[in-house]
Amino acid sequence: MTMTDLLPSVTARSTKGRVPVFRPLLKGEEFPVKFTSAKIVCAVGAHEAATLSCTSTELTTTDGLTNKPISFLYGQAPRTETFCGYIVDVGETRAGQGSISFDLQVLGVTQPMQVGQPRFWTNRTIPSAVEATAFSSKLGFDGHTHPFVWRSLAQTSESDWTYVTQLVDRIGWGIFNRYGVVMCYDPLKLFQDQGVYASLVSSQDQDFDPTADRRLIEFNPTEASDLIPQTLGHKLAYFTDAGQVQVLKEIGDFQKYVFVSNRVIRNAEEAELYADSSSETDKWKQMALARMWGDADIYPGMCIDVVTTNARYLRQKFDGRWLVTGTTHSMDAQQYQTMLLLRRPGSSTVVTQNPYQGFWTTAKRPRPTLSIINDEWVSSWTNSYAGSVL
Repeated sequence: MTMTDLLPSVTARSTKGRVPVFRPLLKGEEFPVKFTSAKIVCAVGAHEAATLSCTSTELTTTDGLTNKPISFLYGQAPRTETFCGYIVDVGETRAGQGSISFDLQVLGVTQPMQVGQPRFWTNRTIPSAVEATAFSSKLGFDGHTHPFVWRSLAQTSESDWTYVTQLVDRIGWGIFNRYGVVMCYDPLKLFQDQGVYASLVSSQDQDFDPTADRRLIEFNPTEASDLIPQTLGHKLAYFTDAGQVQVLKEIGDFQKYVFVSNRVIRNAEEAELYADSSSETDKWKQMALARMWGDADIYPGMCIDVVTTNARYLRQKFDGRWLVTGTTHSMDAQQYQTMLLLRRPGSSTVVTQNPYQGFWTTAKRPRPTLSIINDEWVSSWTNSYAGSVL
């Protein structure tokens, strides 16, 4: 099963004949369409994306819609969210009985980062480079701090989005985005220190309130073998000033080691940096796909708690905290369901029991908002001066 394979199910939340996508605005003004289905996908390292099937009795053509800013609300009360983005493609228009129907492909507000320009920085940390790049697209930034200062960082022909994802890959971190804020986070720190946003409880739990929303319909966990490449230790090699090859093993207890062939390592400092990086979610041993009733307010970067048994003190191997790395919301006039892609290093990883707080709270700033200026989405968290000098 993949993140986009959301199959019909009688256990999905009913939409009672109304697709839970509403209040569409085009360039900030009313957009006279009704939705027949929608799929909204969010994932670490990816743009937010939406596929919308629409009908309209007022529009006579779809010409001129491409590249226009659009927004809409989705979800069911009390958990609704706003999607802001740009129309990147309009499907074939189909006419009939006084109306037209068509499909829209929409990317989130990070869409302008699909282009880029050459940049060169010296003595920068990776979070600060990601911050400056986000500001150049009039977006906000939030991130964890990282102490390593790179002698030089250069962007050549890559798009801004490709560039920032490549940067964070150097240190094993991830790019998240929400509400027009580009987030440079250490996934391991998120998993260990961030509070749990919600508990997903199995439908088999007899003690669970049947009217509650956080019911776990399906949960398919897997654990990687200790001998597949993703879970083997890494050997890193670099040239010393004397021209000799120095080999460094990744810190940790592994059964076998393999050479890393996709890294450019210039010195011992960078080799140690790669070796110490244990945050890459692709290296984590456990992953799961969880299907639940439609729930718009769960995003990649949040932690959730999974409960698959009603024996509270006899939790199963795959119960407990997971980091959300992807969400897919699928909805039409009959049903609305959400698929979550979950990852964690292992069930024995030590975590703190902090209460959940929104990232704007921990940053001690007002919740970020988006507004349209000259047909562009602009974040309330952006730094216009920093963007203008890049």
